[in-house]
Amino acid sequence: MEMEHIVQQLEQTLGISLRLKTLNEQEYGELAKALAASQDDAVSIGGSQGKRSTQSKAKSPQFQHGQARSMTLTAAGAYDNEALGEIWIPIQMQKPGIVIAAARGDLTVSEIRLIELWLSTLRGASSLNAKSGSKAEEERSAQQLGAWLKECLEAGEQVAELPEELPIRSSLSADMVPFLLLNESEHAPAPSYKALQRLLRSYFDGDIVLVPLHEKEWLILAEQQLLVGIVDDKEELTAEGEQDSLALFCMGLYELISTEWVGDFHISAIPSVNALHALPQAVNMLRETMTIGRTFQVKEHIHLSTGLHLERLVYSIPEYQRNLFLREYAAGHTDLFEDSETLSTLESFFELDCNVSETAKHLYIHRNTLLYRLDKIKQETGLDVRSFSDAVLVKITLLLYKVTKRK
Repeated sequence: MEMEHIVQQLEQTLGISLRLKTLNEQEYGELAKALAASQDDAVSIGGSQGKRSTQSKAKSPQFQHGQARSMTLTAAGAYDNEALGEIWIPIQMQKPGIVIAAARGDLTVSEIRLIELWLSTLRGASSLNAKSGSKAEEERSAQQLGAWLKECLEAGEQVAELPEELPIRSSLSADMVPFLLLNESEHAPAPSYKALQRLLRSYFDGDIVLVPLHEKEWLILAEQQLLVGIVDDKEELTAEGEQDSLALFCMGLYELISTEWVGDFHISAIPSVNALHALPQAVNMLRETMTIGRTFQVKEHIHLSTGLHLERLVYSIPEYQRNLFLREYAAGHTDLFEDSETLSTLESFFELDCNVSETAKHLYIHRNTLLYRLDKIKQETGLDVRSFSDAVLVKITLLLYKVTKRK
């Protein structure tokens, strides 16, 4: 609402003459001095707060204080300019200054306070609208970035500099950690952009960039320093390295999201990237990491690029070569993987670096029971997984089996 219209409404409501006044240099200086002086020396208005006569608007005695200064603060919060015979109610204190001006004696204390209350309400509404508009603009900027990323990936442009005209560019930097969040729930509705952004900011304890890619797929970009302090044991975290740090961070993020929204969520993450020059490549790698992780680690919901090196290599082998290997070099071996007990034994054995004792503890079985299972595998395949070369062959066969059967 424009201030001229507000002044007109006030005139109609109060039945007096008001005007919107832009102060000149001298007037602004006097108002600034009065503002400074009023912090220590406010002048009381007096006791009369009654309504003025509708027939005669004589000069109100509460403004006749006779002070030496040419402008003073009244008890109602307005400024009394004796030289001009006006009462000023500030609207904008920044230079040049804008006030609502009325003749001295035309306003009572109650009416001044009523005007100030109205102005305060309007400022609050304006501030609320500004915040709402800012959030809407932020979401539009994120959508523009998502559309640009989609165009780049469809065109095969993975290394592309972020256009200068994208407003969100100012929120990105050359060192950001990217995450990909995927919601696969068919029946549960996807969380709204605002709700998800609010939840993520509470977890990251700072501003993040949330970019919608598809209906239930989001890119999250966070400054690397925001990841610090999420995990309590920082000394242990430093010793374990960046991969474990990222894994622990993703675990907390997954637990938060899965608690807040019911559904099947997956998170993939890669080390920090240059968000200004290589963002399409980062999104492509996040998606590839998500696909590879879900192919080879079907029970996991968190997938890190740093822990899938061999899986990534196997996934890159053309399909016909995978099938050829399984037919010619692993004929009959893949039947082992149909047995859930044998499959879990091999996965745990490889995960624990072929350590018999640790694998037995992990599977809650006796060491001799594990040795029996490994001997059984050797009898059926001729491959002893306690031997490095045979273990490599069985591991690769297992990965090829997974990517072939679950593609």
